Amino acid sequence: MNSKIYAIMKKEMLHIIRDPRSLFMAIGMPMIFIVLFGYAINMDIDNVKIVVCDHDKTAKSREYISGFVASGYFNIISYTDRENDLVLSLDKGTAKAGLIIPVGFSDKLMKNKETKVQVVVDGSDTNSTNIAVGYVRGISFLYTAKLTVETLNKNGLAKIKQTPGIEANIKIFYNQEMKSRNFIIPGLIAVIMSVIMGILTSLTIVREKEKGTFEQLIVTPVKPHEVIIGKIIPYWVLGMFDMFLVVLVGTLVFGVPLKGNIVLLFFVTGIFAFSGLGIGLVVSALANTQQVANQVAMLISFLPVFILSGFMFPVKSMPLIIQVFTVVVPAKYFLLVLRGIFLKGSGLLVLFGELAILTVFGFLFMFIASKNFKKKLK
Repeated sequence: MNSKIYAIMKKEMLHIIRDPRSLFMAIGMPMIFIVLFGYAINMDIDNVKIVVCDHDKTAKSREYISGFVASGYFNIISYTDRENDLVLSLDKGTAKAGLIIPVGFSDKLMKNKETKVQVVVDGSDTNSTNIAVGYVRGISFLYTAKLTVETLNKNGLAKIKQTPGIEANIKIFYNQEMKSRNFIIPGLIAVIMSVIMGILTSLTIVREKEKGTFEQLIVTPVKPHEVIIGKIIPYWVLGMFDMFLVVLVGTLVFGVPLKGNIVLLFFVTGIFAFSGLGIGLVVSALANTQQVANQVAMLISFLPVFILSGFMFPVKSMPLIIQVFTVVVPAKYFLLVLRGIFLKGSGLLVLFGELAILTVFGFLFMFIASKNFKKKLK
């Protein structure tokens, strides 16, 4: 390694070690992210608390209610005879749904008449509401199908040859357990890398300006590209270390499957890191204070990866004009690679397109950073 690059790299590494804030950003923040996102964020909807108001109180109504318990998605927290108590539970937030079975429920079923029940759902959380409503419809459909079969058997019609129906044999690939944790934790690598690479490197040059050491750096015989390389290597190493921590904790603690090649994972992550490093260096070269650099870096690195990359919200569900902006977010392509390697076991041939785009972004941002840094040295 070039002795000049090594000297700059050593200087930057010593600063990171001696600066508690940088150490916290580099090591403490990723751990906080893993704990918060791994434990706190869960998009799996089960154990929906429900209050039952059964006005019919018959064997049929109890049989219908038992379908909610057997499904595993609902937890009946109480029974009541007053609908006002049911509504009060929704208002207090102790229940997310309420089931009201009217008088005559069983009689109408026995007479093959249309029978209605009322389901009241707390719509303040639209995601949970839509899923819970889907569960209710599924339970009602299964109960109706069961009654239909019983009626046919009772009337001796079950043996009559009927038109064959369609049975869907559903097989889930990749994330068979349907755990949102398996979807979120691989994406944390993109979030953490963007924060570490963008925010920490955004402080490198501007910190020299504030401390008055930037002029000393200019008069040294170190060339601009040597300064840039020397400054980014420590943060690149930190980023790769953080990626290793996420993979280690994600697989061992949270049980996230890693079906792909871990060498390919490190390789792609290393390429993506240059995009964040380039963005941080551009901000650092243009900003005048560390406070401004920190705020700008947070705005253009953390927010896009969190909102526009598909980490939490599907890109295809966004308005078309927003989808256009996501094209220039490197984390969007990196997330596809991460989830492909973790959950699908995808190889280089499948991920070649995203890898090529990430490489272009990496070279582009580093080129822009180099140009801006040269201007400051003139």
